[in-house]
Amino acid sequence: MENTSSVISHDAAGIAFLEFDYVGRIPGTNDRGEIAKYECMRRPKAGRLVQNAIALIISGAGSGAIGIVFWAVAAHSASEATIGRTSAEISGMMLLATLAQLSFGSSFERFLPVAGSQTRTFVKRAYVTCTSVGLVLAVAYVAFGFSHSFLPKTLGWRALFVGSVVIWTVFSLQDSVLIGLRSSKLVPVENISYSIVKLALIPAFIVVSKTEGILLAWIVPVIALIIAVNWYLFRKRIPEHAANSTASEALPSARELFSLTGAQYATLLITVGTSSVITLVVIDRLGAVASAHYYLPAQIAGGVATAIWSIDRSFLVEASADRHYLRRHAKSALRVGLVVLGASILFGEIFAPEILRIFGASYASTGTTLLRLMLLSLPGGAITAFYSSFAWIDRRVWILTVRELAATIVLFALIFAFIGHFGILAIGIASVIESGVQGALFLPILIKRYRMMPPTPVADEI
Repeated sequence: MENTSSVISHDAAGIAFLEFDYVGRIPGTNDRGEIAKYECMRRPKAGRLVQNAIALIISGAGSGAIGIVFWAVAAHSASEATIGRTSAEISGMMLLATLAQLSFGSSFERFLPVAGSQTRTFVKRAYVTCTSVGLVLAVAYVAFGFSHSFLPKTLGWRALFVGSVVIWTVFSLQDSVLIGLRSSKLVPVENISYSIVKLALIPAFIVVSKTEGILLAWIVPVIALIIAVNWYLFRKRIPEHAANSTASEALPSARELFSLTGAQYATLLITVGTSSVITLVVIDRLGAVASAHYYLPAQIAGGVATAIWSIDRSFLVEASADRHYLRRHAKSALRVGLVVLGASILFGEIFAPEILRIFGASYASTGTTLLRLMLLSLPGGAITAFYSSFAWIDRRVWILTVRELAATIVLFALIFAFIGHFGILAIGIASVIESGVQGALFLPILIKRYRMMPPTPVADEI
């Protein structure tokens, strides 16, 4: 919104609201009481960012906790070699599904809050495009033999892998649609329900297939959730959003959207590809057992990173919906982020052996130091994650791609330098060094961007 704008708009009930410029003035009046009167009507709910962030954290924490139990049950139901192969299979499936999303997840969270009547079209086109890409990627992945080290040669299991990629693509996208439409409270309901059903199905599917039962338990519950969630979205939530909101910000042109999604897609190729490729490097250089010992600590540390990312996602949605309150939203996100990050690292450093012992004594003896190192690498990642929200707000996403490329080069150089001597600990050492460098570089930039934010409207201080 331009600084001198004063536009009259109406909500669903027909109540007129006055939108303010950045210093909170109503043209034609200097009455602070009148400013407060009108500003309080349009002021966003004070705790919405925190509530949505907590909902996403609960989703991640709940899913993560049940996920620990899931892998514990799997570890006691299957051999370490099977766990290693299955973890590689799931990593490959999730990698392809993430690539197939073409960064529309971030685009939903940035632009759905301001999409207005274009919401339905935006979501439908994204679904069709991404599932088509997912199908092509999965078929090519299998056909060119990239999965030969872990995927069975039977046509049926390979078809299941391809279908899993397409299904997981929609499953991931629908969460971003819910978040972008400020329905984040449904995300933990969906994901925790999925995790519980997934856990309950392990014993039955292990009987069906000792080698692929874990994958079956992982993917079958997703089908019902896709049907239920998208029925809600297209029959209820999207029509409500289109009726009750207006396009308060011009959506990007096709050319700009292509540039933004292209930059984010390139970043995803690097970011998500990094974790999946590390898994493949470990299984290739150190074997399936070492892959299992690496994968579980990585999943636990990744759960904490997901919680931090959840706060940043909520911040991006609220900041996009109401740019007047950017500074206040940033303060809320920082406070919650520091609490979650500090508590998680402290708990994890102290109880790392006990957490891994859930999976078995060998996991605790081999993975404790790795888990501690990966937790220590999180603060640097949190700084760059928070900065990425500002990059999306400012529509300057290409800088994230350059940053991620440089960080990945450093990370893999360190891993290959250390893995022969330190084994899987090389990943933890490399992560601490790489994230520390990133944090040191981007913290001053983040502080500078924070200081550039316009002040909260003066009426909010009354």
